[in-house]
Amino acid sequence: MKIVKKIRMARDGYILISIIFYIAGIICMTIPSISPLVLCITGGIILVAYGIVKIIGYLSDDLYDLAFQYDLACGIFLIVLGVIVLGCNLRIRSYLSPGLGLLILLDAVLKVQTAKDAKVFGLEIWKWILALSIIVAAFGILIIIKPFQESQISHVIIGCGFFAEGLMNHLTVKETVKISKQIQGQEKNEEDAAWEE
Repeated sequence: MKIVKKIRMARDGYILISIIFYIAGIICMTIPSISPLVLCITGGIILVAYGIVKIIGYLSDDLYDLAFQYDLACGIFLIVLGVIVLGCNLRIRSYLSPGLGLLILLDAVLKVQTAKDAKVFGLEIWKWILALSIIVAAFGILIIIKPFQESQISHVIIGCGFFAEGLMNHLTVKETVKISKQIQGQEKNEEDAAWEE
C-alpha cells in the first residue's frame, strides 16, 4: 500500500473514531438508561475498531511520527480487550466503566508525551494538546473513582470524558499527522512513470 494512502487511511480512521467518541459522549449524557448488554457489545466493537485504527496509524510513515508513536502496543491491547468485552459482555459489565476510565487516562498520559515531542518539533499546537490531555486525564480519574453516587452525574462525567477524548485525538491527528513533500513527490513520480509505461 502507498505510504500517502496509508497515512490518510490512519488519519481518517482516527477522525472517525473521534466522531464515535463524540456521539458516545452525547448519548451517555442524554440517554443514561441504555441496556448494559448494548453498552458491552457497542463498547467491544468500538475497542476493536480503535485498536485496528491505531495499528494502521503505527504502520504509516507520517512526517513527525507523533500521533502514532505508541499505537502498536495500544492497538493490540485494545483489540484483545475488545474481544474480551464482546465475549464476556454482561459478566464484566461492572468493570466496563472503570476500565474505560483507565483507557482514557492512559491515552491522556501518552498524549502528554506527544505534546512534549510536538514542542521539540516547534509545533505551537503542543499547548492545546497538553491542556486537553490534562482535562481528559481528570475525567479518566473521575470515571475510575466514581466520586458521585448519583448515576445521572456519573453518566454526565463519562459522557464528558468520551467527548474530551474524541476532541483530544481529533486535534492531535489533525495537527500533527503530516505527509512529507518528498514522499508525495516520490509517489507522484512513480505514478507518472507507471502511467507512461
